[in-house]
Amino acid sequence: MKIIVMGGDGFIGSHIVDRLVESGHSVTVFDRCPYKVTRNLEHHRGTVKIISGEFANRAELENALRDNEVAYHCVWTSTPITSWKDPGLEIDENIRLSVQFMETASEVGIKKVVFPSSGGTVYGRQGETTVKESQLPRPFCPYGIAKLTVEHFLNYYRESKGLASDVYRIGNAFGPRQPVSSPQGVIAVWMSKIISKEKITVYGDNETLRDYVYVKDIAHLMMHSLTDLKESSTMNIGSGRGTSVMELLNIFKRVINVPFEYEILPRRPSDNAAIVLDNRAILNHFPDFSFSTMEDKVKETWLSFSKKPSHICAAS
Repeated sequence: MKIIVMGGDGFIGSHIVDRLVESGHSVTVFDRCPYKVTRNLEHHRGTVKIISGEFANRAELENALRDNEVAYHCVWTSTPITSWKDPGLEIDENIRLSVQFMETASEVGIKKVVFPSSGGTVYGRQGETTVKESQLPRPFCPYGIAKLTVEHFLNYYRESKGLASDVYRIGNAFGPRQPVSSPQGVIAVWMSKIISKEKITVYGDNETLRDYVYVKDIAHLMMHSLTDLKESSTMNIGSGRGTSVMELLNIFKRVINVPFEYEILPRRPSDNAAIVLDNRAILNHFPDFSFSTMEDKVKETWLSFSKKPSHICAAS
């Protein structure tokens, strides 16, 4: 198929590009590439078409989307923490521009949009620790509110324009290429602090549970969207297992090969207490799939970050 990945040079987007190329699809990447370079797609030089542009520019968006069948929408400018401090940015930079993207996609003939939503924030504080897709979302963080709003707009464009869409509510993604400068993703944040010889901050206790999921597992499962371009669905992508921040700290102590200091503080107001994703819906389509082992992949991620590789290639 002819597939475009919006934000394909980013963390999750670049791993989706890897998986699409492995599967033999014709892939275009649309991303902001200053000086005509990318961060994560060196290994696809000459294989993937890379378009440098601004997501807010409708003309550039239209030119990039045209002649593609499927669009993965991986452009998002905020994190849960930054949205907590400035919720208005979610409206201006994420909701409004996502609606413009959907409108443009429907006009140029895109058949399906695939959207990575946030399983960690969309559901909010539920009565149960493990949440299913059927449970009523109760987001309290502006980041999750915005993600859910975009989900609803996808429903609108499906009903009004016939634009199919798949929504994946993803747990706490981690793995190589996660930006260490961003305040999102505790594993990357801790590793960045350790590399810089700074003290890491552990927010929470043994009851602060997160559903960590390896980024390559996410990319693999999101290929389900290509099996039927007319079908629309909403599914969780998580390991189905909760890992407390204290358990994560102990994993770090076992796999990080340098000493590091840490301090333990209470949960922040923007943090959910505990969230684990019921993954049975997505695994029905992948009956032989097994999620990666947490400890092995944390070690692999640490080795990737500590080497500080450079991902630079020319865009065209």
